[in-house]
Amino acid sequence: MSVVGASIVEPAWKVTSSFAPQISTSTCDGDEVEGSMGRAVTGSTDCSEDSTTRHQRLWTRALDSRWKLSRTDFKMKKELSRTLKSTLYQATWQGVDVVVKCAGLHDEETSRQLQSNQELQPANGMHRKGDDQEDRGISDELLHEIDLLSSLRHPDLVMFLGACIDPHLPIMCVTDFLPGGDLERYFMFQRKKHDVAIWRPGLPQVLQWSSAIGRALNYLHDRDVVHRDLKPLNLLLTKHLEIKVSDFGISRLMARECDGYSMTGGIGSWRYMAPEVVRHQAYDQKVDIYAYGLIMYFMSSGKAPFHQLGPDAEAILQQYIRGKEPRPVLLDCPTKLRPIMASAWHVNPAERPSAQDVLENLDLVQTSVSCAPCAQM
Repeated sequence: MSVVGASIVEPAWKVTSSFAPQISTSTCDGDEVEGSMGRAVTGSTDCSEDSTTRHQRLWTRALDSRWKLSRTDFKMKKELSRTLKSTLYQATWQGVDVVVKCAGLHDEETSRQLQSNQELQPANGMHRKGDDQEDRGISDELLHEIDLLSSLRHPDLVMFLGACIDPHLPIMCVTDFLPGGDLERYFMFQRKKHDVAIWRPGLPQVLQWSSAIGRALNYLHDRDVVHRDLKPLNLLLTKHLEIKVSDFGISRLMARECDGYSMTGGIGSWRYMAPEVVRHQAYDQKVDIYAYGLIMYFMSSGKAPFHQLGPDAEAILQQYIRGKEPRPVLLDCPTKLRPIMASAWHVNPAERPSAQDVLENLDLVQTSVSCAPCAQM
């Protein structure tokens, strides 16, 4: 169903130098939800599987898979980023640059050893306060991401190349290295480069990026996968500025036999989190569509969603908890995109469009933009 040109009221359905390359921030960074504002950051969609069973299943599947890689085939080049749950390195493998995501927060010594290609001792690798159960949860999350990524292949997703699974050593997930960096840092770099407070690309570029994200979401949702942490930091750019969706650490396969509430509440990044997730209500893949709409807002306006509420992302959550429904300022964005975005962040998740619906409407906008010179001839 097309919304292009329709009314935006009640839509019909939903740095100093260069930017840092390939730094994808997981939900455990920045504006994550923990403590009083949310529940645990992990959870299984399987209604009957306990933690121990899931851990054993993931390890068995990993050890039986053909994507296992040898640690000796990698040459670590430099550390890219750290989170509470993982450490990312740029490395070379088979003559190409790759990204190696290791489970756990590495200390300086572990990072130094990896980058100098020293053999890690079994006791090393993950240095983090907490008990064994917490450490196992971190490993399980990366195992889950590997398990999921190994079954997904699409040109608009970051490519999974393999993993290193060795007992008592950090798990290593290996993916493509994208030199363009993440979308948020790319915007930061452009603002500095042009010496402006607000920078945004032209409409054709926004349409190209939006379509790529839509294709990736359509592929994921067709396979009952919910990303759950879609945001500019998890959108990476190639050297030709093509966009790829990354970071599936908290993605989940929707279990058809479970009700919606079996999905963990409070998961994701505050600024891009759908209201139903904040409120611990039942939710499905439409939370990705909500975030998709906010990302289109960011790309087309050059501003953070909800900037009108101030710099603190928690203010957005507090509004939702009080029963209010704030939304970004549509007037900040090109007229042709407003109906599409407004439908994507509709108050009622059931009224939000599917990714395929959004793609169809983006195609209509693309056609109208491409044909604009023709109308003047």
